[in-house]
Amino acid sequence: MLEISLEPRACECCGGNDLEPVWSNQSIVTRATNTWKFPFNVAVCRTCGFCFASPGPKRDDLARYHADGLAGHKEIGLPYSVDARMAVLERYSAPDGVFAEIGGDQPGEFHRRCSPLFGKQLVVEISEDTPAELRSVHDLPENSVDVLAHYDVLEHVSEVTEFLVACCRALRPGGVMICEVPDLRLYPRNLLLLEFEHVNHFSAATLNAIAEKAGLKLIELGHICSRPYGFLSVFRKEALDVVVPHTGGRCESIDALACVRGGLEQIRRAELQIEIVRQQLAIMGKSGKKVTLWAVTDFLRRLLAGFTLPESVTVVDSDPRRQNHLENDGLRVLEPKNSIEHIKNSELLVICAPRYKAEIIEWIRQQTGKTFSGSELVVLGSGPSGETLT
Repeated sequence: MLEISLEPRACECCGGNDLEPVWSNQSIVTRATNTWKFPFNVAVCRTCGFCFASPGPKRDDLARYHADGLAGHKEIGLPYSVDARMAVLERYSAPDGVFAEIGGDQPGEFHRRCSPLFGKQLVVEISEDTPAELRSVHDLPENSVDVLAHYDVLEHVSEVTEFLVACCRALRPGGVMICEVPDLRLYPRNLLLLEFEHVNHFSAATLNAIAEKAGLKLIELGHICSRPYGFLSVFRKEALDVVVPHTGGRCESIDALACVRGGLEQIRRAELQIEIVRQQLAIMGKSGKKVTLWAVTDFLRRLLAGFTLPESVTVVDSDPRRQNHLENDGLRVLEPKNSIEHIKNSELLVICAPRYKAEIIEWIRQQTGKTFSGSELVVLGSGPSGETLT
């Protein structure tokens, strides 16, 4: 097992070191070739209110971790709205220009729909599991891109300013950068603090402050974007007036702390939900009742920690690359298509990937004719009314 090493990290928004530690935890995750121990911390800058990981992952360790990633598996649809992305991109189309997406994964519907809007498309993807023209934003030539986009990428980047400076360098004068990140203001309503890979937790104010220092001017801000937990920012590369340092102030810092503490309350509720599911599995196991656990995720690993699954419980994941990811727990992960009868005869379905809930239930309905609902269905990471919290 490889472990992410940590190092102190100053605030990239104001440069300060007056930080308030709020929460620490760790996760175990299996990637393409290795299993990793990933410790994580959450701190808030008392000066400006920027929330980020400190101590944070060492740069080289984080790069190796992301290079060991798995590309998205397409059997179950990816949980974002292509229509929402296209609605923005259509306003900034450049039929003779260059579009570059950072963290673009494997080409899919989104890239196909982008094609008529631009003369050329480029994908920058650090994961070695994905074929891509470029592996780093630094590989983009200077002044070569008309529109650059990254969706749910910046929260994973430990050197935010350096990354945004490289984006600005790649853009032509007047070029546009489209960015979506999770919204810190929504943390009291979700479980994004459990996303251990997130080393930054942005508000619109802190993201704009860092982007300004990189030479990017905010031209559009939106709270409707391709994923329900984020916000959209659009920046233009242009000569800026004197950039006023963002100090945020005590109000921003107090608000950030309140958002994080609200998120911690959601985590406490999720842990209670996991304990209830364990009890339910133990009871059903004694009667030999069949149960299906769907998706190898951090939620599933938290469920398995210190708990032995009954023999009547099967773990499935639509991605065949995950079949050996629970070897250390003595479990074999099966593909759903090879477990049709078990799924069909299950008296309980536990979905451990809440963002994929609709797609999973629809896949089961099409393949087995069965619809799980009510007491037959548990979605880890969902609220009391069934709303997804991640």
